[in-house]
Amino acid sequence: MSFPLDVETPEDWVAVAESDVRRLLDDHAHCELKAASSAHALIAKNPGHGELARALSRVVIEEMEHFEIVLAELEARGGALSDQAENPYASQLHRRSAVTRKSLVLDRLVIAHLIEARSLERFHLLANHAVDERLRALFAELLPSEAAHQGMYAKFARRIFGRERADERIATLRAVEAEVMRELPPGPTVHSGFPRAAAPSPTRG
Repeated sequence: MSFPLDVETPEDWVAVAESDVRRLLDDHAHCELKAASSAHALIAKNPGHGELARALSRVVIEEMEHFEIVLAELEARGGALSDQAENPYASQLHRRSAVTRKSLVLDRLVIAHLIEARSLERFHLLANHAVDERLRALFAELLPSEAAHQGMYAKFARRIFGRERADERIATLRAVEAEVMRELPPGPTVHSGFPRAAAPSPTRG
């Protein structure tokens, strides 16, 4: 399975993620909350795009449903939701994209697409390679909607801004996303960096 990313996460990341499953689930729950919040903000700040607003409203509902599922699994494992903290991955994407930004709306759509694409890739790895059977089942359940979300954000970026402009920005920010992933430290979170022993290979296609 290929993903719209410039670098692939090595399979070794799964062992890092499973080294602290409660932290992974806590981080994932917060990712779902932030995804819902970002979709809600896009609706509020772009009231003229009715079709986008309707699509994003469904995303908000789905992300909150996912939050409930992940929170239930976290609590079933004796964990609890922590205080919200900054996501270094998302923060770096927004900060670095601002250097060449021409449209905040376009960048928000493209960054949301990339975040969902990276999440989809990580979920796929966990669904196929995690030792923990419950973890495999959880992430397999979330895969279809994650795939739909990353595609939806790219679709609206192209529809609103034109395919050529959107694809050019996607290519630029894919390279930025790859830089961020290489620099972040590894850890048991959804958007942590690569294990240092592994060299991620370029994604084909």
